[in-house]
Amino acid sequence: MLGILDYTLKSSFGVGLLVVTLLLYLTLPDLTSKVKYVWIGTGLALVFATVLVYGVDFWGNRELFEFAWLSCIFPVLALLILTGRLASKSKSAQFAVGPLVLLTTVLLITVEGIELVGFPIKIFVQARSFINTELILKVIGALFGIFLAALFGWTYFKSTRKMNKQLVIITGTTLITIVLARDLISLLQLGMTLGYIPVTPVLVSVVAPVINTYYPLFFYALVLLVAVQVILARVVSKKPVQQEYGNPALRRKSLAEYRNQLRWLTVTLALILTTGALLGVGHVYSNKKVKLSPPVPVQAENGVIVIPVTQVNDNKLHRFNFVTQNNVAMRFIVVGKGNGLFGVGLDACEICGVVGYYQRGDNVVCLNCDVIINKQTIGFPGGCNPIPFPNKVENGSILIKTADLMQKEKVFIE
Repeated sequence: MLGILDYTLKSSFGVGLLVVTLLLYLTLPDLTSKVKYVWIGTGLALVFATVLVYGVDFWGNRELFEFAWLSCIFPVLALLILTGRLASKSKSAQFAVGPLVLLTTVLLITVEGIELVGFPIKIFVQARSFINTELILKVIGALFGIFLAALFGWTYFKSTRKMNKQLVIITGTTLITIVLARDLISLLQLGMTLGYIPVTPVLVSVVAPVINTYYPLFFYALVLLVAVQVILARVVSKKPVQQEYGNPALRRKSLAEYRNQLRWLTVTLALILTTGALLGVGHVYSNKKVKLSPPVPVQAENGVIVIPVTQVNDNKLHRFNFVTQNNVAMRFIVVGKGNGLFGVGLDACEICGVVGYYQRGDNVVCLNCDVIINKQTIGFPGGCNPIPFPNKVENGSILIKTADLMQKEKVFIE
């Protein structure tokens, strides 16, 4: 649940933050008539993102699509800035601002939206059934992440509308710069992967550390930036003074607006701190290191591996290792299901590969995707279940023919 919450909260928070920033930029120079283009662009972006995630594999290379998409962001944004500066002097430039706002919104939001609309894959791809506690918790976590991000976006917009204009411009410009820096790194990475950008030692020395170490920090920089902005706005807010108003009614109106602004700032700050805390917990949870228990080496006699039932009848996960004639180490697990039944399968699955499984409490869990495997389904194919192979229980032992095990040898050959 925490893993999918972290995923959807990040992606939907990024979408919401960009939408609000674009809306604020349009309200500052009195271009409110162009706000509709942001909302239309956001809707189109989510449609395009859905097509990219779920349909592009049928048409071509998704990496190629993303590279082309990212390549368009920078010239279109530069053209929008230039046109916006000329809008007050030229009617044609003022007319062009709307379509350019639409195009910029589509390009920027689609990049963020790809992660957002892809969350059902992370929830359902490993699911063996549509009714289980783990699946329900993941759905709740995903929906809560989207709801929290949407709520933050709304309160952030309300609290910044009457904020100091310079503070809004500085924060918005910094935010867009951070997003563009991240997009530039992604563009360089895709360009090198596709062969459009030469892979030089200098470029690799710059891009590789950012991707491997600092890339996740881009998002936390956005959270910190917004938190600092809201705190500064709260600190510099001044309560209306009686002497500044000749009319008491005007002072009461100004005082009501001041208190209302403080409430919005307080709610926004509470939400951004909650978001930061949840993301911190989610990051720690998603990146926690679980060490697999060492496998017990086994050997075959007359082409059969024999494991005494008394060795594995405690309903816990037991890991074994068999080295083939080709010197390939094959790990497999045995889990007691109760009533003399055992689940036997490779310590690997069709989806996540050979990362393996571990026991958490009474549950068997995939080390890669953290999905809980129903013990009763171990020994059957599908989802994130251990890859099964033939075996039988006879005379108090689990018997595994090496010929059957060798049929799965390619799973462990890298």
